[in-house]
Amino acid sequence: MKRVLYLAVFLAIAAGFYVYAYPRLSGDGAASAQSATSGQGTQKGSGQGGRSGGGFPTSILAAIAGKQTIPITNTAVGFIEAPQVAVMRTRADGLVVQQNVTEGQMVKTGDVLFKLDDGPIQAVIAKDQALIAKDQATGDAAEAQLSRDQDLFKKQVATQQQIDTDMAATKSAAGTVAMDKAQLRTDQLTLSYMTITAPIDGRVGAVNTSVGNIVHAADTSATGLLTITNMSTLRVSFSIPEVDLDKFRNVLGQKQAAQVQVMVPGDKAPRATGQFSFIDSSVDSSSGTVVVKADVDNSAGKLWPGQYVSAVTQLGAYTDVTTVPLIAVQASDKGSFVFVVGADQKVQKQPVTLVATVNDTAIVGPEIKPGDHVVVEGQLRLAQGSLVKETLQGQAAGVALTQGTGRSKAGKPAGGASTDAGAPSSAPSTPATNS
Repeated sequence: MKRVLYLAVFLAIAAGFYVYAYPRLSGDGAASAQSATSGQGTQKGSGQGGRSGGGFPTSILAAIAGKQTIPITNTAVGFIEAPQVAVMRTRADGLVVQQNVTEGQMVKTGDVLFKLDDGPIQAVIAKDQALIAKDQATGDAAEAQLSRDQDLFKKQVATQQQIDTDMAATKSAAGTVAMDKAQLRTDQLTLSYMTITAPIDGRVGAVNTSVGNIVHAADTSATGLLTITNMSTLRVSFSIPEVDLDKFRNVLGQKQAAQVQVMVPGDKAPRATGQFSFIDSSVDSSSGTVVVKADVDNSAGKLWPGQYVSAVTQLGAYTDVTTVPLIAVQASDKGSFVFVVGADQKVQKQPVTLVATVNDTAIVGPEIKPGDHVVVEGQLRLAQGSLVKETLQGQAAGVALTQGTGRSKAGKPAGGASTDAGAPSSAPSTPATNS
């Protein structure tokens, strides 16, 4: 019998603890104690997290709508290419007798790279010069004979036939001399091929010959003697979806070239910045993409031809737009909406126009004003007019708090004493991307 009595006392104490102490420890003590001691029944729906607007307030996390300018960007994977690449080949056969270049060397235009044995061609040039002298002497003799016969013709001693023969011999000798001189120029040009110089500034790649090797003009290998690549001005090439073609065409037509930032995976800052300069003349029908390019200044030497990079193109900006965390925007059969916390700590279901999304940020229409408090956590427990207990996630830039009131100057609740110091601060704005 005593055990039954002890059990009844224990259950009574437990019930009293649940009615009076538990609500206070859970943060809702004031409302629950009042309900328990007044003897009045709770309103209909009060046990549903505040959906009817009465009863216990629902704890939510809110953020302040901001006003900012967000860049519009397109990020694509591309690769670096060199617009100036020279594959060096010999233009005449010869033996390499001098090498003035090493692999990886930076060269300037006109620097001597190789010299070939020019002894044979020098001999040919000497022969050409001797032949010119011989044929020139023959031409001089023909002209002298013509002059004598013309004097005799005036005295009616020589015939017209003799004059014609002398004139033909003179012209033939002059033609022979001209042909000899042309051959001399050809051989002198071949002599110039014995010295191989750099046609552009750049970096030397692999050297595929050395002193003692015989090189041939007929060699058309892809590597040649060596390759020189201009490293100071490179180009980034990448593909964009066909749907973004008009955006890039509009940017290309502007007076000021669009900026393209080049980044390598793992970089926190761009390695180089270039200017958008080219759109391919056709769309690849198999992939629905278009190749575009940008010229990049690589004077710092941080990029390499053939390297895969990320190209971030600046396509404009959303200027002075209202932004909210993307998680605050909810979807319904009637469109997008957000819950806005009013001055009376009740929420209003506000339809919004979703202009664009930027990572975890949403750009919304004029339905939301900078400084409005929007719910970012706890929306599933809310309805129109629900009473809430607000914890503020962060403050929008430019919205000052009125000291001592816990209200913003725009008349919206700023969280006051209920602000959670451990709540994450709002992230900085990030560029809009079409990638």
